[in-house]
Amino acid sequence: MKSNEVIQVKSGIYEKGDIDLVRIIKSIKANPNIKKAGSIHTFTGIVRDISMKGKLVISMKIDAYDELANKSIIKICEKLKQENGVIDIRLVHLKGNFDLSEDLVYVVVASAHRNEGFDVISKAVDMYKKEIAVWKREDFSDGTSEWIH
Repeated sequence: MKSNEVIQVKSGIYEKGDIDLVRIIKSIKANPNIKKAGSIHTFTGIVRDISMKGKLVISMKIDAYDELANKSIIKICEKLKQENGVIDIRLVHLKGNFDLSEDLVYVVVASAHRNEGFDVISKAVDMYKKEIAVWKREDFSDGTSEWIH
């Protein structure tokens, strides 16, 4: 691949290490309508050290039913592309084994104006947390673990 060549990135589920935020942004910038954008917003979800129940987390595993998860992700993106001022959106969820602070999910939105982009980023995060078929196993410092959907 040439250094200036852009590989189009589709929204969906990817194995950890197969994609990064820079590549996603380059893909968004390759959209022919990018000249209408005044901003690109990004959200990166990472592994934190405390579970929702307050237990100390040491690592995490993410798994997904790829076909179903990809359908949900595409549906979310198609819906959000209809929002006023949205030029393009990518939602990428990673799966695999993760240590603390490693990236889990990327949401990238190109929008005509910043307020529209901020709004759509927030909506996208709320939607993917509720709608995609992804499971996580939190591994705790006490040697136990728990799968969560």
